[in-house]
Amino acid sequence: MHVKYMIHRRLIFKSYNCRVELRHLRYFVAVAEELHFSRAAVRLHIAQPPLSQQIKQLDTELHTQLLWRTRRHVELTEAGKAFLEAARKTLAQADQAARIAKLVAQGETGQLQLGFIDSALYGFLPPLLRSFRNQKPDIQVVLNEMTSGQQVEALERSEIQVGILRPTRGGPQIAFHEIGRERLIVALPRGHPLAGFAEVPIEALEHENWILFRRLLSPGLHDLLVGICRRAGFTPRVAQEAQDGHTIIGLVGAGLGVSVTAESLQQWGGPAVVFRPLRAPAPSLPMSVAWRRDDRAPVVRQFVEMAKARADWAELAPPDSAAPG
Repeated sequence: MHVKYMIHRRLIFKSYNCRVELRHLRYFVAVAEELHFSRAAVRLHIAQPPLSQQIKQLDTELHTQLLWRTRRHVELTEAGKAFLEAARKTLAQADQAARIAKLVAQGETGQLQLGFIDSALYGFLPPLLRSFRNQKPDIQVVLNEMTSGQQVEALERSEIQVGILRPTRGGPQIAFHEIGRERLIVALPRGHPLAGFAEVPIEALEHENWILFRRLLSPGLHDLLVGICRRAGFTPRVAQEAQDGHTIIGLVGAGLGVSVTAESLQQWGGPAVVFRPLRAPAPSLPMSVAWRRDDRAPVVRQFVEMAKARADWAELAPPDSAAPG
């Protein structure tokens, strides 16, 4: 075993700068397994003289004789036995690399970096992930919870490949497609006078302390809510800002103010928070899928097309509701 290892090691050093190609390895393995040049040539679908020439070239490149050959007999040298083991491994790795490359090119394996906002966890993201996993079980989806603004920045830097987010401004290289809408609801501390309303008119919130997303993190949603208030004749009095829906609902429950947010956030409401619909007419809140226009990865195209095809999953508002500009 030690002698075999030393021969193999010496072969590696001798052939470090040689020009051995995969075809040389395939030819050698065929001859080594058949121990007969004619049968190996038939197996390889080539003539015997070119095969013999390729084996001689391999010996020359390695500066080592791999086969003993007589008129009726072919036998592996000790160096040939060691080389055969390494050649089989190399060919297997090359075949595996080719298979992986083909599967990735077809969008059948690989990885997808997906960004999502927290409210997408209810009504939008779970069925999309289930459907994608059923169709592409060998694609690893890496989930990254981010605000809408953070997702746009991450897309621009190619840190994620697809985003599930509220529509917001991005550079010309970012594409958006709406995949659903949600109604807007009012979140109130339990015991608040407006909790007795079946629906809350936006004008009733004029003198309330508001808890909103930071505009930097979710500019589309922030501007939508401020625009609703201004059309009603007032500017919201922002008492607290937060970076995610969990925090907003928690602050409302602590009695620090009220908020207008997506209907899906009711899932996080505890006994300290009461939710009431915002009285119509009120715009609905869109959810979108976003990606880089120049991303040619098949897995990105497949995920986006699936999201587009199932854009009615979480449509919680009438189709004629206005969207933020």
